[in-house]
Amino acid sequence: MVGEALLAQWRPGDAALLGVSRRPPASAGPVHWRAGALPGPLELPACGAIASLGPLDAFAAWFEGSAQAPARVVALGSTSVHGKAGSPDPAERALVERLRGAEQRLAAVCAARGSALTLLRPTLVWGRGRDRNLTRLVALARRWRLLPLPRTARGLRQPIHADEVAAAVLAALRAPRPVPGVFDLPGGETLPYDEMAARCLRAGAPGARLLRLPGPVFRAGLALLGRRGPGAGVLARLDQDLAYDPAPVQAALDWRPGPFRPAPGDFHAA
Repeated sequence: MVGEALLAQWRPGDAALLGVSRRPPASAGPVHWRAGALPGPLELPACGAIASLGPLDAFAAWFEGSAQAPARVVALGSTSVHGKAGSPDPAERALVERLRGAEQRLAAVCAARGSALTLLRPTLVWGRGRDRNLTRLVALARRWRLLPLPRTARGLRQPIHADEVAAAVLAALRAPRPVPGVFDLPGGETLPYDEMAARCLRAGAPGARLLRLPGPVFRAGLALLGRRGPGAGVLARLDQDLAYDPAPVQAALDWRPGPFRPAPGDFHAA
């Protein structure tokens, strides 16, 4: 979904663009497409810049094995390296280790090849009806006509729209000089989890109700859902603040995301 947003913001004066995806779109638009999946073998011509919008570990593995030495690399990671580090879910802790390892490997290869690495770590990415975060909440609310949450679900969040993530990537690619560094990439507004959910419901599931429950009642309801319910890590973070300083990336890229204002079209595929 970030790739779609990037293509929508691509300008005629930008550099020629070569896109790689498992299923190239029927309409190529301004892009020359190659079918491929990382980290599998993929031969590309020498590139002046490479932007990775998919899983960081797969990209790092491919880049290590490639002969590419672009002037700049812009790659997306995740603030999950912070927020999920102490998760009670072993799978989430394993994800953090993969992300950290990928960051370190990619940084080492870029340094060895003289490529300036801009690593962007988005927070909660949403929008275009394809995210697995807020669109899922809206889908549940549409189906049940309510969305249950524990009363303690007040942890701070900074949701960032896919269009804004793409704008940050483009800012790094268009900068007159490379912008090396590792930057957290939060959205333009910090708000409690339950307020974030309430705004999503008003936009994408009008008439659905946010049902705030005591913790024990909420957990009892989840027990009835079994494996269909959210994981232990998700539940543990509902009352935790996952908020990060936007000043470094805003200063480096002259980039300013807007406030969290979801519209019905943002959840069209829910």
